[in-house]
Amino acid sequence: MLNLFTTAASNITHKIIILVGISLLSAIPLGIVMNMTSDRQYLYHEVINEIGQSWGPQQRVSGPALVVPYRYQVIKEKVNDAGEPIKFKSEYQSELVILPKNLTLAMDLKHDFRSRGIYQSLVYSAAVTGKAKFVIPKLDIENLVEFKIDNARLVFGISANQAIEKIEQFSLLNTEGKTLSTLADNGIMPGTGLERLQGLERGFQQPISVELTQGKFEVDFAIALRGSQSISALPLGEHTDIKITTDWPHPSFNGILPTNRDISDTGFSADWQISHLTRNYPQVFSSDQDVDLTEVQASSQLFEPVTHYGKIERSVKYGMLFIALTFIVLLIFELGQNTRLNLIQYLLVGCAVTLFYLLLLSLSEHLAFNYAYSIAASIPILSISAYVGSATASVKKGGIIAAMLVSLYGVLYSILKLEDYALLMGTGLLLTVLLALMFITRHRSAEA
Repeated sequence: MLNLFTTAASNITHKIIILVGISLLSAIPLGIVMNMTSDRQYLYHEVINEIGQSWGPQQRVSGPALVVPYRYQVIKEKVNDAGEPIKFKSEYQSELVILPKNLTLAMDLKHDFRSRGIYQSLVYSAAVTGKAKFVIPKLDIENLVEFKIDNARLVFGISANQAIEKIEQFSLLNTEGKTLSTLADNGIMPGTGLERLQGLERGFQQPISVELTQGKFEVDFAIALRGSQSISALPLGEHTDIKITTDWPHPSFNGILPTNRDISDTGFSADWQISHLTRNYPQVFSSDQDVDLTEVQASSQLFEPVTHYGKIERSVKYGMLFIALTFIVLLIFELGQNTRLNLIQYLLVGCAVTLFYLLLLSLSEHLAFNYAYSIAASIPILSISAYVGSATASVKKGGIIAAMLVSLYGVLYSILKLEDYALLMGTGLLLTVLLALMFITRHRSAEA
């Protein structure tokens, strides 16, 4: 059998065909590693969601809004026992939702990490501050009976109010800046009472004396809350200014894109100026209406560019190509050094390269990806170079193989780190290998 292998290996064309077959067979262990990576990644996301629910999930900030209950009547008609139509009045209750004229909102996020077992989740603490200016318009409601002014309230929407740490300020001021009431005067109550209104279904409320405001007032607020993954704000004002700042350097913007943004290695800041013309709901509406306040929002995600599972998944996708390139490197070595390796040696080299991915997956769950990759790559580099050096009885030739493999693994690492340039670098690598093969085999046409 070994003689058969040796005979086949003596012909470059036959060797290349057999090496292609070995490369294709490597899809089996690579598929197993890919499934293991997917399973571990699924478990990772489950843990991330659990940490998010405990610390605080994605947060959406909306408000404040003024809510005024009212009664109205509807004239209906029915047929009496004598068959005659009669009219009667039915009285109903509803609530009027009045959104602010101007809204300024600032959210400052400080990132942190929370761990559970071997998994780590990115979370944040947010300081939300702002001011809302209200101008109560002239209200004309058909068949109005009365406004329940005494039951008016301010509501503030927080999508996950279980993660509110503290409401530091919620003050009512007149247009001259004089304080009309503070947090201590009226107190804060949980819930908004607007469970059917998307965007304000969760949060807190505070009673308000509308008569005291004379139809114009401002609300100053400062809220500390926790969250994870992303934070968003709803532009409820006729004109809304939103500013998000954080010390996390990797943002991903959703919804309306910011007007201005500044991204650096120490964090980012983003500003939005949003008009009420960008949305379909009015500034004043009844809570009975089908209104979705979440249709327009400014959102920023604390984005992790590539998790280690994502990098491993991408590296495994390059696996067959990478194994084939390793064989090509050995083939170039054979042709350049006038040395012969048999197919069993190629097969063992392929096994060593395949184990690299399993080792990388195992180490990356306990070490930073850079260290995990360095250790995992050093194993096949050292073992293959030592194996080839021993098989050829030449330390120099083993060193040449080591240098070639270091270059190959270095390119793969760069491809994994530089996601935007992965295709360009991969194409450049293939072109380089092809040119090297063409150069070395330029005088070997007769042998093939």
